[in-house]
Amino acid sequence: MDNSSKPSFKLVERIRSGDRDAFEKLFHQYYSRLCVFSNSYVKSLDLARDVVQEVYIKIWDNRENFYINQSLKAYLYQAVRNQSLNFLQQRKQKDRLEERLKKQHEMGEESETVQLNTEELTEKIWKLVEQLPERRRTIFILYRKHGLSYSEIAEVMDIARKTVENQMGKSLKFLREHLDL
Repeated sequence: MDNSSKPSFKLVERIRSGDRDAFEKLFHQYYSRLCVFSNSYVKSLDLARDVVQEVYIKIWDNRENFYINQSLKAYLYQAVRNQSLNFLQQRKQKDRLEERLKKQHEMGEESETVQLNTEELTEKIWKLVEQLPERRRTIFILYRKHGLSYSEIAEVMDIARKTVENQMGKSLKFLREHLDL
């Protein structure tokens, strides 16, 4: 390890041990630059701030497992890039759903699902999610709301990736059955 990475290594070690001052130092040291970087993807400073804050929340919530194999700066930029891309993918999925609902509505279909506007459908979905068993609900929320991959969820929850896949499949089946999709 070269001398320039020693301060970062020590900072990571302090964060891993729960040192809030070290975490705040990390936050203040990179926050503004990471927001500008995220903004280049999401094209909104408010959304960029949300993305960066989400990355910092994940780091703090998973601090005991906060190990990096590269420079701290590179790790943070990569994490913000990934979170920004996840956000864009989720927004794209939402836009596609809205467009599909709009097209179905324009075609005159009268099914109950088509008549629901996007907010009502989203509200109905999240009410159904609340009915899922706790672990299944947690997996669904981590995937759909927080944009974690199946592998990341498996790591966070200390379960097998296949378990995450199975639980997501059961969640989606439950939602389809109750939404008449």
